[in-house]
Amino acid sequence: MGSPQSIADGAPIQYRVGFLGIPSSTTQFKMLREVPWSRENLQRLRDLGFNTLQLNVAWGRRPGDEPLNIEDVVRLEAPLADEYPQPVELRSKPGEDAYQQRRGELRTRAELGQAMGFRTIFHFGAPYNAHAKFAGTEPNCILDERTTKRYELLIERFARDFPKVDDILVYTYDQDAWLCSEFANCPRCAAVPLHERLPAFLDRLTSAWRKVRPQGRLWWEPWELSAGQVYQCQERIKPEGFGLALHANIAEVMSTFSVDRWLKNSTALAAERGVPVIVEYFLGATSEEVEPLMLASPLVTLRGLKAIAELPGVVGIKEYYGLAPEREDPNLRMTGLFFSHPANTEAEALRLLAEPYGAAAKDVQTFWRLCGSAMEFFPWEATWYIRRFGDKPTLHRLDQEAKLRPFPPSTPSWSSSRQSMFIRIAPVDRDHPWLTEDMQLRLEIAAGRWKAAEQVGRKIASHVPAGLDESFAQVLRDTGRIRRRAASMAYHMRETNLVRLMRTNASRPEAFARARGELLHVLQADRENHLEELAQAPATASADKMPIRWPEIDAAIAMLQGDADRFLATYLK
Repeated sequence: MGSPQSIADGAPIQYRVGFLGIPSSTTQFKMLREVPWSRENLQRLRDLGFNTLQLNVAWGRRPGDEPLNIEDVVRLEAPLADEYPQPVELRSKPGEDAYQQRRGELRTRAELGQAMGFRTIFHFGAPYNAHAKFAGTEPNCILDERTTKRYELLIERFARDFPKVDDILVYTYDQDAWLCSEFANCPRCAAVPLHERLPAFLDRLTSAWRKVRPQGRLWWEPWELSAGQVYQCQERIKPEGFGLALHANIAEVMSTFSVDRWLKNSTALAAERGVPVIVEYFLGATSEEVEPLMLASPLVTLRGLKAIAELPGVVGIKEYYGLAPEREDPNLRMTGLFFSHPANTEAEALRLLAEPYGAAAKDVQTFWRLCGSAMEFFPWEATWYIRRFGDKPTLHRLDQEAKLRPFPPSTPSWSSSRQSMFIRIAPVDRDHPWLTEDMQLRLEIAAGRWKAAEQVGRKIASHVPAGLDESFAQVLRDTGRIRRRAASMAYHMRETNLVRLMRTNASRPEAFARARGELLHVLQADRENHLEELAQAPATASADKMPIRWPEIDAAIAMLQGDADRFLATYLK
């Protein structure tokens, strides 16, 4: 099998990969939005230009009990099961009925997908080690021949049971797959660098798949590896029948940061060796960043896609989170426009995108531009915990300073290269005031642009044509929700710095009074922001997620007005 010509060389996008369903990142076995794998929805993907299907959502919380590991849909039978046992309990729904349900659904999707002209990919993590449970000394060790042999046998069985699957996509970290650390106590892997162990395992899996699918390909997602490990592995893996599926940067898929130095280096190495690359990106208006909101930022999507397409070695673009094509989604339609007309300018692409809005077309373009600008000013790289921003409340703790929450998982990438992308990974005693101020100022700009977008959106909402109006109304509501959350965080950041200023200027009456006066104003605005959220709750919240009232802020405002010293002894410590 030869290597396809890359998009950067003028070739069409060979792999345009989508899949159906909006997953939940927080609740086990739950989908945020169920999207039927029907002929109608697959045709919608075809009409948008998609030609390849990832057959499972493959999200860590296993939404809808979607398979995440190959063991979720195939198993060895005796005597092989006795000779090559799985030592780690699976995390999919237990029981024979659930097992057969997963198998039946996967088979149905693959058969329908191929019948409709899609190439099909099954996505799984290997070796299965129940995520990070074993702290670097994994029961399924890739230097244990029994582990590698079991996966070869599982791949052979999978190909026999699912003949309509063309390719496989393998994670070797996350997706409940984990690898031993050379710095831990595995008797086989201790002192053996990961890049000297992993390529042979991947070569074995690739050979096993090529044996049963000569025209197929194994795509490898080197998730959680450091940049250096990825480069070194790339130079050692045999390229025949092999491809790379890469996140849009070393840290995470981010709407506003689609290409970094790591991705440029990785695709350049791949191009040198004739290895095709698929890049994963958010192609729709709902994503892990804004979950569970639906935000329209089609120019952000277009800019990301254009940046990815310029890289050598890239032959495809893949949705990372999930798609719901049965609803109006400006970001997803922009993806379709890019697939069919990648050379369009931003202005032309936006004009074409807005045409269905008729008389509201000009104003809806303004709305989308403002929404996209807000996304680009928002500090997505502050900390991983800023993700799923739409689920955050509009109230916050008043007894503690604002602080970026760290996220320091023990993986090679989080312990090294990923620190080039996220500001806060490791714990600190407190954030520097300038960092707190930086977050505040950027959040204020983002919130201001979302507010301006809301003003435009409310003006044109009644003019949006039928069939588009329901989706536009949801986007407009969700724009208000994210604006209020950005404002809440900005208020907390500014309150933190103003209290610091009051404490350090206790002997300077003028500076103290100035900080106190501004603090009172910010607290009152903070309260009004939350009251607005409460007022909007019937339209924006489910019964189990209604925002709660915030009597603490009333008490804080009253105390600041009456006794500033007591306030400082009580709040934002």
